[in-house]
Amino acid sequence: MKGNQYQDSQKRKIMILKRFLNLEHLSYQQLSDEYFVSRSSIANDITYVKNMLAKEGLNLTFDNSGTYFEGNEFQIRKVMKRVILSYIDDLAAVDILLNRQLFKAVENAFHQAINDKRFEIPESYFQSIVVSIVLIIQRSNKRDGINIKGNNQYGKFFLEFDKYPLVYELLKRLEERDIYHFSPDEVQYLTYIIVGSGLKFFMKSDNIPFSFRGKIRNLIQKVSEGVQIDLTQDSQLEEDLLIHLYQLILRTEAQTTIVNPLIDEIKLNYPSIYGVVWFALNDFYKASGFHFSEDEVGFVTIHFQAAIERIKHLNKILFVCPNGIGTSSFVSAKIRRILPNINSIETVSIEKLKTMDLSDVDFIISTVNISPQARPVVQISPMVSTADMKRIMNYYIDLIIDSESIRDDMQIVSEKTRKFMVNHIYFDNFTSKYDALKFLIQQQKFQDQQLKQKFSRSVFEREALQSTYLDNGFAIPHGNPDFVENTTISILILDKPLKWENQKVDIIILLMIKEEDSKQIESAMKLIMQGIQDKNWFISKMLEVIK
Repeated sequence: MKGNQYQDSQKRKIMILKRFLNLEHLSYQQLSDEYFVSRSSIANDITYVKNMLAKEGLNLTFDNSGTYFEGNEFQIRKVMKRVILSYIDDLAAVDILLNRQLFKAVENAFHQAINDKRFEIPESYFQSIVVSIVLIIQRSNKRDGINIKGNNQYGKFFLEFDKYPLVYELLKRLEERDIYHFSPDEVQYLTYIIVGSGLKFFMKSDNIPFSFRGKIRNLIQKVSEGVQIDLTQDSQLEEDLLIHLYQLILRTEAQTTIVNPLIDEIKLNYPSIYGVVWFALNDFYKASGFHFSEDEVGFVTIHFQAAIERIKHLNKILFVCPNGIGTSSFVSAKIRRILPNINSIETVSIEKLKTMDLSDVDFIISTVNISPQARPVVQISPMVSTADMKRIMNYYIDLIIDSESIRDDMQIVSEKTRKFMVNHIYFDNFTSKYDALKFLIQQQKFQDQQLKQKFSRSVFEREALQSTYLDNGFAIPHGNPDFVENTTISILILDKPLKWENQKVDIIILLMIKEEDSKQIESAMKLIMQGIQDKNWFISKMLEVIK
């Protein structure tokens, strides 16, 4: 091996990842010698590898022969797919993992097949399907590793997808170009991926079991309580989630992955709703034991945020016009054309404006110069020129963006959240997840000791189903709210991080929230998400609460 070919850190870390996925046993010193770089550089490269694996719920292990990855073919492809998709705009960076010529051929053929059928599919999902197809072809010698069993409760329904000849018709375009000939197992595997990756043509809500719709409604109810906005009447949200989350099960069944290109922006711009959705999804999938990534949480968050946007509205716009009802109607009609979501445009005279309560008014549009008001004024001409329309639209956009921007309340911990944390913040050191959780649970005061035992059992059962690691060293364990006597937020800040499944954790937040206090989840998750963005700020706030 010519190690000097990999002096570039990006290429080197991907090469090291590939070697781990090839099931090599590697030592830090060996890699340092081969690539002519320091052990600290190799340590950074392996940290990258660990992060990629952790996003799929996987990790490295080690023995006397060195560090290695112990995974199956499904898991190897998931990691390769994640890395390739993360460099989808710069495929030259992943030449080590991907045959770019093959990728282009598959992309062109599949794109043509989709267009011929007049299917619509989001670009990110399209790229995900193409990468899956390319990896099948590249790793065709691993064909035995992709049998779909359909073991879970929805497996019987999944097996009906082999009745869709359209999937094979899409793949046949690749065969016609002599790119590759798919085996029956590979067609079935790709059927799961294609149907689970945004092609709604295949996924009819009427075919989804009614029991699953019930789960969706419960999820919407839980998030509604968390964000304190009633979303339960939004039929579009229900239908969108019904299909999206059922497709997620398909992706899980196929043991494939999806990368959300907007995940960082979602977590930054909508931290509260992201946290509430993460919390609700933990319970939504606990019965099935599915692992869902932060990418999937981000996609579901966007569905809920879209629903919140649909019920947002401005209070009222006042239109001041002294030129008669004809002009007023003309201008109002123009305004409604450019602001279609505005339901309340009230026309008033200058005299009436002087005595009006403007508390429910967002801004004022006037065709004449009026005195300063308690609300902003946009002055336009009576004929509403193109420049006037742009001025109104620009002001409206600024107003919406301002209302949606994240308030700078990093200095504030809400009084209700503070109340639940008082006397429940601990600084200590533990070497195991079990000991840390046991300590936090033991600190809770229960009148009924049997209830305490049930709650403790529910916490550990929840952890056995799926890790409650969230991000940046934060873990949010929680148990069955039916076993909670008093709502409490207990926080353990560790001297040194401990292993939490495939991650390292140094802040553990045990949520004990009764059903009737579920509306407190949003403020708690908002605090946690702020802490994830700035851990030092979070610790300083905990010290203030102690005082």
